[in-house]
Amino acid sequence: MNTIFKLKPGIFVRHQGERYIVVSLIDLESVLCRKLSSRETTKLLIVELERDSEKASKKRKEKIDLGAVNSEEWSLATKQMAQVKALFEMGRRQKTREEVEKIAKEFDRSLPTIYRWIAKFEKDSTVRTFLKEERIDKGSSRLVPEVEPIIAEAMKRLLMKQEFGTFGDVYLEVKQACIKQNIKAPSVSTIRNRFSQISEKERVSSRQGKKASKQRFMPTLGEFPGAEHPLDVIQIDHTPADIIIVDDVYRKPIGRPTLTIAIDVNSRVLMGFNLWLDAPSVASTGLCLMHALMPKDKWLKGLGIDISWPCYGRPRKIHTDNAKEFRGTVLGRACENYGIDLEQRPRGSPKHGGTVERSFRTYMRKIHAAPGTTFSNVKSKFEYDSEGKAIFTLKEFEYWFTLYITKIYHQKKHSGINTTPLARFQEGIGGTDDKPGIGELEIFADPETFRIDFLPFYERTVQRYGVLIDHIYYFDDVLRMRVDEPDPENPKNARKFIFRRDPVDVSVIYFWDPDSKNYREIPYAHLGRPPASLWEVRTIVREQNAKGNSQVDENIIFEGILEMREVERLAAEKKKTARRNQQKRQDHEDKRKKNVTAKKMQLPTAILDYQDNSNSSEDSVSSSDGFLDEDDLILPFEDIVVNRS
Repeated sequence: MNTIFKLKPGIFVRHQGERYIVVSLIDLESVLCRKLSSRETTKLLIVELERDSEKASKKRKEKIDLGAVNSEEWSLATKQMAQVKALFEMGRRQKTREEVEKIAKEFDRSLPTIYRWIAKFEKDSTVRTFLKEERIDKGSSRLVPEVEPIIAEAMKRLLMKQEFGTFGDVYLEVKQACIKQNIKAPSVSTIRNRFSQISEKERVSSRQGKKASKQRFMPTLGEFPGAEHPLDVIQIDHTPADIIIVDDVYRKPIGRPTLTIAIDVNSRVLMGFNLWLDAPSVASTGLCLMHALMPKDKWLKGLGIDISWPCYGRPRKIHTDNAKEFRGTVLGRACENYGIDLEQRPRGSPKHGGTVERSFRTYMRKIHAAPGTTFSNVKSKFEYDSEGKAIFTLKEFEYWFTLYITKIYHQKKHSGINTTPLARFQEGIGGTDDKPGIGELEIFADPETFRIDFLPFYERTVQRYGVLIDHIYYFDDVLRMRVDEPDPENPKNARKFIFRRDPVDVSVIYFWDPDSKNYREIPYAHLGRPPASLWEVRTIVREQNAKGNSQVDENIIFEGILEMREVERLAAEKKKTARRNQQKRQDHEDKRKKNVTAKKMQLPTAILDYQDNSNSSEDSVSSSDGFLDEDDLILPFEDIVVNRS
């Protein structure tokens, strides 16, 4: 299934059931289209267009869950996509038969196969396109485990040094070692695939030394390398916002929220953000990315804000720091599938995240003018009563921050680019009289698939009771036929299936059905249980373990959750921690609800009276603004690394 389509002249789209062909892009919000049935030309809004699936519906490629793909197959698919992408970008006239033959020889495929790959890439430029379909003879022959260390040792001696040899040399040595051990030797292509899994940085470091690797792969101060156009590079990071917020019920202080932002390096526009009462996690990162890469019209309408935020689309690269929520299989594979490079800067190298850090300083400087600010440090705060002055709930602060971004920050000249961020973004897409833009937007066609792709996944066998995850049982009739199902590759073992779960709502898990190639929702085995978040479940488990109770069961967990909620309800008026936990739970509940149209909030007068009283541009902000001293950090954020200039 094609999850991305490029919005450019000549493609077919649908609008209210009618088929159209795109004639030209008018701006970032609308296109000129011609209706196929009447040949009538009309202007249509981009957010109302759908991918034309008439041809795709005739022969639809089976979906594949990213978590179910083994590392070797994933590595080969990404390598194939990279080579085919290079051929595709050459164009038909520049691409020669010799270049196609070279790729065909490398992957041991025929010329027609490579041409089919190019055609498939043009329709769906994701890694899923290159993942092989399930084989009829699946499980018949595999590489024996003893071969892996032989290949690794041979590559280390012959390919990972300054006087490196060839794949043929490695193959001969591996073959001789396999003959001695009476095991089947791998092919040359297998050795090539293993070598391709070694990063270019590791190869250069091993062959030329760490200094050469550092000079080649570490960006220098100045312009971020590769960010020549909008959506080339997006930087994402978290920080505690310099403001105290209040709860919805008592309007009393509950502490700082975590702000996650995604900034476009070329234009400096804020692509999207997420406010979160929990510590940074994969979940908050996924929510920020979804907000950043999807159109925001419906979201803005729900907030009651009457200005456009036309910044969305697929980026070429996402750049992060080395925090744990940015590492791992879930985020990496999801980005790879959509053709997005996920790059992490090394520890102790703040210069690599300069754009996002300067943006944080700019935003925090503005927050310092809002009621309830904590400022950047104790010295700046003086005797200001942050908790006593706090007036914003989490939703109200989200509204306030959105107003600032869309009506002030995006519209004000930025000294680093000598224009406004929004103008730079629009010019980079559409072009100007003397400089062409990239000319097309790559849109994610299925937001729900995008969301699930960024959820954590688990591998579990199905038992008679269903599935057990974090002491909680899940069951549905769809699992009944999967009980004790043998592994097709190793019938002696039970088959493991892929399950995904949203940490905000653990009342349901998503079962990847390998037959229908679709997700099925699996509820609690005991349907009377209340919805809960992973934060609540693990809090109770930790409390029970601290009491010496290692045999925690589901009944204890949900009894503990209900007791915890009642205690917090009674203590909320007096204790900030209890109010924060209640508000965190309400925030999770709000995120559970789907397809609910938000009403415009009745905000305090101070929000509506907010004025832009600063003429400073981003790069002219004092380097001390927007950062917290370690003594200022409150407990929920004690594990966050605070940026300092």
